[in-house]
Formats: sequence, structure tokens, C-alpha cells
Amino acid sequence: MVEISTRHNPLLSYRPDIDGLRAVAVLAVIVFHVDERLLPGGFLGVDIFFVISGYLITLLLLKGIERDGRLDFVDFYRRRVQRILPALLFMLLAVVPAGFLLMAPADFRDLLAAALASVLSLANIYFHSELETGYFAAPTNDVPLLHVWSLGVEEQFYLLWPFIVMLLVTRTRSPRVRYGCVVLALLASLAAAHWLAIRNPSFAYYMLPTRAWELLAGGLAAFAAARGFSFSGRWRHLPGIAGLGLLAAGLVIVNESHAVPGLPVIPVVLGAVLVVLSPVDALSGRVLSLRPLVATGLVSYSAYLWHWPILAFLRYALVEISWPVGLAAVTATLLAAAFSYRFVERPLRRLRLPRRKILVRYLAAPAAFAFIVFTPALYAIDHEVPGIYAWDRYRALDDATKAAFEYDFNCQYSSFDGKDFSEARCVHPQGADPDVLLIGDSNAAHYLGMLRVFAEHGGFSLRNATQSSCPPLFGVDIDWVNPLYEAGCRTYRKVAAREAGKYETVILGGSWTYFEAASDGKFRESMAATVRDLASRVPRVVILAKAPTFRDYNRECDVRRLRLTFIDCEQRFRAGNRDFGINAFLRDLAEAIPNVHYFDIRHVLCGKDCSPYIEGNPVYFDDGHISMEGSRVIGEVMLRSRDPAMLALLNVLGDDALAAGTAGSGNPRAHDDRMAADEERSR
Repeated sequence: MVEISTRHNPLLSYRPDIDGLRAVAVLAVIVFHVDERLLPGGFLGVDIFFVISGYLITLLLLKGIERDGRLDFVDFYRRRVQRILPALLFMLLAVVPAGFLLMAPADFRDLLAAALASVLSLANIYFHSELETGYFAAPTNDVPLLHVWSLGVEEQFYLLWPFIVMLLVTRTRSPRVRYGCVVLALLASLAAAHWLAIRNPSFAYYMLPTRAWELLAGGLAAFAAARGFSFSGRWRHLPGIAGLGLLAAGLVIVNESHAVPGLPVIPVVLGAVLVVLSPVDALSGRVLSLRPLVATGLVSYSAYLWHWPILAFLRYALVEISWPVGLAAVTATLLAAAFSYRFVERPLRRLRLPRRKILVRYLAAPAAFAFIVFTPALYAIDHEVPGIYAWDRYRALDDATKAAFEYDFNCQYSSFDGKDFSEARCVHPQGADPDVLLIGDSNAAHYLGMLRVFAEHGGFSLRNATQSSCPPLFGVDIDWVNPLYEAGCRTYRKVAAREAGKYETVILGGSWTYFEAASDGKFRESMAATVRDLASRVPRVVILAKAPTFRDYNRECDVRRLRLTFIDCEQRFRAGNRDFGINAFLRDLAEAIPNVHYFDIRHVLCGKDCSPYIEGNPVYFDDGHISMEGSRVIGEVMLRSRDPAMLALLNVLGDDALAAGTAGSGNPRAHDDRMAADEERSR
């Protein structure tokens, strides 16, 4: 048995300093979520919570075993349900109706699914499986229930850990064996966390196997405390001070670019362990036992539950989290937390009811209610049941800002196969023998809608084959491509260099600004060499300019405006009419080589200011990528106005007489019908 004596070991009595440590954790998380620049590692407050939870839960289990000679599993789970669910359910009762009033149907659907998952202790699994994490993934700081993933991790840990503790205590006599088993499990989890943080960051971040080591670190500390371990004597202050120092360093130095929850998290976890193993009368204990910290720690769970939905709904409404707004959000969080703690969390936790009633009222009944109410609501949204939303308006806005990669005729790859240059779907018009080739990355692909319009009226046929995050550079070694796409990019560049010589015209597009920054100044020389090589082998080369970018642009703005009518989307995303320096370089490069041409759409989007809107309609997918429909609209606008830049490009790509004689004619309605048919095939 593990020997426990609360009389002789103050680590096992009530610890005000642990409430103070909870306050540090929750305040770090809140500050980070208000403005991550204030505390880059503030998100590690969740990791501190995991250590505290592992420590306290393990102590609770060990005390129960020592007192009764066995573990009362039903009573343990009753306590957990009574501790966690009331405050969670209270928050959900406010957030779900607010979501219905404020959110677009697709977003409200996701909120309902997340709420159901959180009641079933599966929130972390839900977000791991449902949240997009790729190159074009939308930001997640406006997902109101994202923060409950951590509750899922803890609740799943609670399902397994009591049985493991019981086995360790009753089946092993040696403390060394117990410690050894926990340490081995901890190290295995840590190794998996660090390895997967690079290869599968979503799994590493959200799932129990890669988070377990933090909870096990707290459990290991509890085993030591239960055996009577405690820092004592004249040096008892040093471990706690060192622990606070490690916590401070981690919260300041670590950021989201690090391999979390891998090795970079060790200082914070170790710091939390040193603090919980330090006596209350040590310097660290005295600091953390200060009244304001203890008071904040007592409401820390409710504060954690409320802070994120408040900030997420503000961000969903596209409210900038300035200092005044951030301060108001923190104030609202603390008020909601105090109310929740005073009238929900504390009284219901202390309520003495039979075990069966506790489990029915706090677990079974809420889960059944959520399933009965949320499932029909999910069905209604998925099947667009009439009378709930103006579905046609939502569909139209979604189509207007759909990404280029969602269309089947856009041959944009993330992993490349050389056969991709022969796919029939990549040619426009269908069935033609293409004489123009579009290559590059996603910034080339987003011009495809426009180029298809030009092909309809300019007398040429087009093949597109692009590779995500890949610069169209030939004959040079590069070591600065995004690792996720490096292998495909290497193959793509070799095949594209060979295939380019088969076409009359090669069009190059790319995120030139990103490539210039990533290459540490090497891009311009490589680009010039590539263009000169192409110009020597191909009759005509066209360089597409980097399109204007719009910081903080959100394609969902007009969708959300159907509910939040006060938002002025077109005005809020306007930007200054400043061109990129790399565009000037590319323009000069084109002018220096006779058969190289430069094409820019900036004048279509920019007057006094630049806007991601044309004639009141959005034409961008995200801050730097034009939507496919937006690209088509740009082509049609240039066609109607007989834009000089377009006419010059048609002279390059098609027949001079055809460009001059038909640029203003053609049948736009027929072209729209063909685009609609292509889109339907994509779906």
C-alpha cells in the first residue's frame, strides 16, 4: 500500500498555492487569447492545468485506496461528473442560443456538433477530425467551443487512470516499480508527442496519447508526495523558485511555431511539478497563496470555460480585439466566472444526492437532451429545411468566394505525379489541343477563372498544372520550400521544365512575395535564370503579377452579415494602393527580354485604394488568393471594358485580329453556363 498521512505531510492537505497556480495558468491562457503578442507561450497554461489535474486526481485516488483498501470507482466518477459538468452545461446553455442568433448555418451546425461532442467527452476527438489544418485552413479563433478540447483530454484520462493506479498499488509492492511504470509511460507519451508534433500536429495537440505525459508528470509527483516526499530544510525555497522561473521562461519563450506538446513544453511541466512539490511555507507557496491569486484560482475553471466563447463571438462578428475591447472581454469573463462559481459550480458540487441521481441529472439527462435536440437541428441544417435560413442567399455567397482548389478543372496538386500533365480535365476548352500552359503554385491557379474567360474569346486553348507552395524555378537547387510540399515540388519542377518546351506559350504565376522572403534574397536571381531559360525554348512567356493582398480579409464576412447586419464588409477590407517591389522586378525582367510579357490585374482592383470587391461583390477567397468565381468576374470585367492590359495579353496568347475584333463580343451568358456546368461536375 501507499502510505498517506495528511497530518504529517502538508502537501496532502488543502493547498491555497495550487489555487494560485491555477490562477497563473488561466490568466496566461486568457492573456494569450486576447493578444498572443503579450505572452507568446500563454497557451501553455493548459499544460499547467494538466499537471495540476494529474497531481490532484492521483492524490484523490491514493487517499481513497489507503482509506478503504480499494478504489470506489462509482464514487470517483460521481465526483468528476459533479465537478466538471454543471459549469460546462451552464456555459453551453448560453453559447448555443447565442450561436443560433449570431452565426451562419454552417457555423452554427459546427457549434451544435461541438456541443454534443463536449457533453459526450469527445470534444478533442471531434476537433482533431473536423478542423482543417492545411495550407488553406480557416483561422480557428472564432470557433466558440474550441477550448473544450482540453476537457475531453482530461475526461478520457479519468476513464483510464483510476484502473491503472489501482493495479499499480495493489499488484506491485515496490515503489520503484510503480515509479518505473509511470516514468516509462510518461517517456513514451512524450516521445510520441514530439515526433507527431512535426508530422501530425493536429493529433499531437488534441489527443490523449500525446498529452498523457503532462498528466502523468502530475501523477508521478502525487506518488512521491504520498510517500512523504517534500522539499524541506533551509533549501526548501529553491525548487519552488526554480519552478516559477521555468514557468515564466516557458510562457515567454515558447510560441506556436515550436513542437508542442513535445520537448519545448518540458520546462513548463517541470516547473509546475517543482511548484506542487514545494511546501506552502516556501517562497513560491507564499507568493501563490496571495489572496487575489487564490480567489482567481477558485474560479479558474469557470473563467476558462467563459473566456473563449466571449472572445470567439467578438471575433466572429469581426470585432478587433483592441485594448479597450480586450479589457472589456476579460472583465466580462471574470464576472461570468464569478457568477458561475457562486451559483452553479460550487452549490451543485456540494449537493449531496444519491449516486444514481447525480449521474442521471448531470450526465445521462444532459447527454440525452443534447442528442434529442441537436440531432434534428443538425439534420435540418444539413438538408436545408425551409423556413430556418435564407438558403439561396447563403449558397450564392458561398459560391462567390469558393477557393480555386475546389474546382475539378483546376489541376492544383499537393503531391505531384508526372502523369498529371496529360489529364483531360485540366484543358480548356475541353477536347482541344492546348497551346498555352499555366504553371506555378496556388497564386497561379487562382488566375484560372480569368484565363478561361480569355480562352473563350481569345482563340487559344489552355492547360493548367500547378503545385501548392512550389516556385516555378528550373535548373536550380532550393532548400526553402514548405516541408509538407517539398517532395512533390521537386518532382513537379523537373517535369514542368521538360513539359514547358511543348507549348507555344508558358504562363508563370506564384506567390512571389513569399518566395522572395523565404529564399533569403536568392529568389530574384533564380527567377531571372528560369525566365531566360524558358524564353530560349518557348516562343512566348507570360509572368503573372502577385495580386494585391488584404490583411485580415475574411471570406465569411458577407455570409455573417446576413445575421450581423451592422458589418460593412466592403469598407473594412480596403487597403492602400501600394504595389510589391517584386512586381516591379518582374516587370523590368519582362521588358528586358523580347518574348517575355508581364500581366497585372492591380488596376482592376485598385483605384485610390485597393479592394477585394468588384461592383459590391467579393472576389477573394482569403487574404491573398482570388476565388475561382472572382477570377472569372475579373476576366469578364476586363472583357467588357476592353481593358488594354487584357487586349495586349490576348495578342500574346491568341490571334491578333481575333483579339482586336472580338474582345468586346462573344456570349458571356454562354460562358456563364459553361462555368456552371464545370462547377457542377466539380461537385
